[in-house]
Amino acid sequence: MGSVLEKVQLVKDESARIGEYLKTLSPEAWATQSACDAWQVSDVVAHLTGAVDRFGPNIVRGLAGDGSAPEGMPPAGVGDMAARLRANAQVAIDFKESLGGEILAAYNDSRVRFDAVFAEVKEADKDKFCYHAAGTISIETYLNLRITELIVHEWDIRSSLEAAPEMSAESLPAIIDMFPVFVVGRLFDPGAKMAAAARFRFELTGSVPGSYDIVAGGGQMAIMESASDKRPDAIFGCDTQTFVLLVYGRLSLEKAMVDGLIVVSGDTSLTANFGS
Repeated sequence: MGSVLEKVQLVKDESARIGEYLKTLSPEAWATQSACDAWQVSDVVAHLTGAVDRFGPNIVRGLAGDGSAPEGMPPAGVGDMAARLRANAQVAIDFKESLGGEILAAYNDSRVRFDAVFAEVKEADKDKFCYHAAGTISIETYLNLRITELIVHEWDIRSSLEAAPEMSAESLPAIIDMFPVFVVGRLFDPGAKMAAAARFRFELTGSVPGSYDIVAGGGQMAIMESASDKRPDAIFGCDTQTFVLLVYGRLSLEKAMVDGLIVVSGDTSLTANFGS
């Protein structure tokens, strides 16, 4: 999806758009429980706000050719991912409390500072490696990660305040770009409970159509790849937003099937053990 410079602009545009939306929220909305179990809407915004201080220095160092761990941090990819995510939840809550009533102002300040970090990125920098606690990633993947954080967490906010929020179609391709290199196998492994490996094909429809396979199970780390002539064991038909929500645990396969959001064909018995 697009060039690195186009993604830099997309981060800037989406950050500003979300900032305008946040201005419209009432005090009651800020205190509403979000789609993230541990967070109110205000905590989600605090999490997005704190990203510039978590990730900005890593990107700056990566641009200079240094992808090593910062002082005091473990090597990339070392440690318990689940424990790290639990810790991140409390970090956002504590950060929100430290901001008092200035969460929106802090968000807008952070997005301007993040824009300044990414403004230094050139097309030739796309494959430079940067530190991330979950694993070393490229500049382009950091851009995809920021886009994903913005759009998925915007949905976390809107879904608690609106009946049927839609994710930004402009950003969905960048989110899909990130799945094979950072998400599937790390955060999403549908075959973790499967003794034998299976190939799941996702036929995506809507504004961002595509066809992708996730191979999982058999004690191996799940991988995602473009669909090929390899025969899938089960085929899942859904729109791209539903796929994103499934991968990020905002929607269970069982509920998606009951609600008619995902249609499964092939070996439907595999859905019994499909999990993240």
